[in-house]
Amino acid sequence: MKRVPVAELMEKDPVTTRPGTPLTELVEQLRQYGVRAVPVVGDDGRLLGVVSETDLFLKEKGVPFSLEKVPTLLGQVVAQDELQDFEPCRRVKVEEVMTDGVTSVEASATLEEVAMLMYERGFSVLPVVEGDRLVGVVRRIDILTRLYAIH
Repeated sequence: MKRVPVAELMEKDPVTTRPGTPLTELVEQLRQYGVRAVPVVGDDGRLLGVVSETDLFLKEKGVPFSLEKVPTLLGQVVAQDELQDFEPCRRVKVEEVMTDGVTSVEASATLEEVAMLMYERGFSVLPVVEGDRLVGVVRRIDILTRLYAIH
């Protein structure tokens, strides 16, 4: 297989979000566009981070000095009966939960390099940048589509 630059298979106009977006709006974007993660960009198009379903979903946190683990949502312990009306979901912004300092690739990176990076680090999406500006994203499905020559 020839060395295919990621620019040939990346999504050039990806769904993005802003740091000040409320999580309620972000969840609607994820649902509407059928994606699990989106890049967070500044007004100038600079990549600031990535926010994913994993950043928003229930996580387990150990209780200090105990083997017990408790469910947390947005870093707060939450009981099952509080989930439906968990107030922080309405007031927390993307910038408070996003992952910053994310790994990205240049548009000249090859399909092989990107596939191995995704494999080794467990990524499902990688932002594609020119300098520090977002120019696209590449998702696992983009690579699979190319590898299996699905048109």
